[in-house]
Amino acid sequence: MTPRCYAYRRVNPYRGVVHVLDLGEAYAETHDGRTWHLHAEDGQGGLRPVGVWVKGEGLRLGGRVPTPLLQALQSHPPLPFRLADRMELWLLDKQHGLPLALLASCLPSRFRTGPIAPEWHPFVLSHSGFHSSALAAREEVAGAAGTRHRDWLARMVNAAARPYPAAQWFLRQSDGGGEGRAGLRLTPAWEGRTLPAQAFPALLLREVWNNPLEQSVIDDYHNYLAPLLLMLPELSMATRARLEAAAFSRPMELERVHRLLPCVLDHAGMTAALVAARLLAAQTRPDT
Repeated sequence: MTPRCYAYRRVNPYRGVVHVLDLGEAYAETHDGRTWHLHAEDGQGGLRPVGVWVKGEGLRLGGRVPTPLLQALQSHPPLPFRLADRMELWLLDKQHGLPLALLASCLPSRFRTGPIAPEWHPFVLSHSGFHSSALAAREEVAGAAGTRHRDWLARMVNAAARPYPAAQWFLRQSDGGGEGRAGLRLTPAWEGRTLPAQAFPALLLREVWNNPLEQSVIDDYHNYLAPLLLMLPELSMATRARLEAAAFSRPMELERVHRLLPCVLDHAGMTAALVAARLLAAQTRPDT
């Protein structure tokens, strides 16, 4: 059986792009292009984890993995696969009713209407590593530390959609445009509308903001997520170059996902960052 190969984004918060080998009765997915988590039918109409397969090493955990799935792992098309989650749920900005931040996405064949929670999250709740130099400078002037930077960012973005946030599903087309579908608190003019590609933020969150502080915090957020954002396929060359420069300062995160990047512009910089990641990893090993 020929597997279906596709990718989808993990959003709200954005955590990268997952790649899938789907055989129907079994599938494998990877977050880094090296380690694949395997699932197969459990005999009761569902799918359950059955093992872990690592490129260059083979099956590491599990047993009774369907042979076609193991064969697919040995001979799948080159990574990265094409994004298939073309149904997108966007939080809309209050001023213009345009896409502000991506809340959810799914394959069109799996789209189902349901309750919508119109709140954007920059990180999982346990994540506390985000640091904005712009907010730190403001805190230094004020003489005291303020709220956590991730919480300040979340409040800023969600405030742009409040007090009564609206959200809308769009089916993205091959030209990047989107056909409006169902949503939450939509005005009649927004229902069934079609928006051009440039209306949808390429980095999944609006990049242009109202004042210098807000703009700097958004830039800090995108630079912080640069290794993961580089996994997105439809970025302009200027945006990709900017993200690469930011990602080189986060070599460990970049090393984890570099196999899934659609392209690389600065090959010398990428090589240096990957070497730095290996040196950092060696320093943290107990036997070093």
